[in-house]
Amino acid sequence: MAQENSGVLATLQQGVQAINQLIQKMGTIFPVSGGTSTSATGGSATLPSNPVGFIVVTLPNGTAVKVPFYD
Repeated sequence: MAQENSGVLATLQQGVQAINQLIQKMGTIFPVSGGTSTSATGGSATLPSNPVGFIVVTLPNGTAVKVPFYD
């Protein structure tokens, strides 16, 4: 029984190592960059008063925010 548990433990450790390597690789392929702004400087269009819906985005710090989208 102890031998079976050590085999399961070794397999789990290998799985965790593989996931960590994948996360590191994904970070190099898709680097996180971004920022926030309280104003839009790219255009002068006035947005409609009522959005069609909202997209929920989870920020890197874990905070979920709603971003409106328009038709």
